[in-house]
Amino acid sequence: MPVKPILTALLLLSAIAHAAEPLRVLCFNLRYINKGDTGDRTWTARRDQAADVILKDKPDLIGIQEGLRPMLDDIAERVPGYVEIGGGRDDGLAKGEYTALLVRADRFTIQQSGTFWLSDTPEITGSTTWGNQVVRVCTWAKLYDRRNQRAFHFFNTHLDHQTPLARQKGTELIVSRMAACGADGPLILTGDLNARPEDPLHGLLTNGPCGLVDVWAALHPGATPEEGVTAHSFIGKPDGSRIDYIYASKAFTPVDSEVLRTSINGVYPSDHYPVRATLAFPADQPVAPAE
Repeated sequence: MPVKPILTALLLLSAIAHAAEPLRVLCFNLRYINKGDTGDRTWTARRDQAADVILKDKPDLIGIQEGLRPMLDDIAERVPGYVEIGGGRDDGLAKGEYTALLVRADRFTIQQSGTFWLSDTPEITGSTTWGNQVVRVCTWAKLYDRRNQRAFHFFNTHLDHQTPLARQKGTELIVSRMAACGADGPLILTGDLNARPEDPLHGLLTNGPCGLVDVWAALHPGATPEEGVTAHSFIGKPDGSRIDYIYASKAFTPVDSEVLRTSINGVYPSDHYPVRATLAFPADQPVAPAE
């Protein structure tokens, strides 16, 4: 057999061997345990259905919002195979809502991680300085993908629902932290941003140093506002708000994205639809050994 075809075949096999497996990402606001939620809307009535969403979709990475400790324990019991990252916003440990990251244990190594508070004093537990009455946090991790031998950063947050200044300043802080990780590197941000698509806040993400891309919008440029709704008040209302997002740096290639509108006989797992996106690693990103 001629040498050239052999070399071509070897190069092709090498390329296949190093082809990066995409990342499947889920953004999921669970709806916190609220005494005003009764019947089918209580967490105990919804928890099996919420877990089933994850089991069926099989994401590699999940950004959780409004997860309280008992809720995260319920998910962990029903959905094995994930490692949880993050702490409660009230004390940095187990008190208050989490913006937890769930990552597949069989795929990722956690190289670094942390939670910071969205305030002028981000390292001070429970701090608020921009007029928001509710404590807000962002949880992040540097993850090493053992299957692909690639590293990336994953951030998850829940911005304030009342104070525009808090949303703006919180976003600026998150962008600065992401940029410090390497603006040209692979970055993912999930979150309930409490901001509709027309809100100027999104410009801080797309026009900032990391040049993030709203994955769902990029893949559905002709979608109607109703198709993008994520907050639906437990009733699937088509005129709800699109406030839940998956952003990615331009180092990733968006492959697909979907708003998961699953329900059982009109009963929903949350008052928010989960949002899923699949992202491909850049072909030219070199593989790297685990640190």
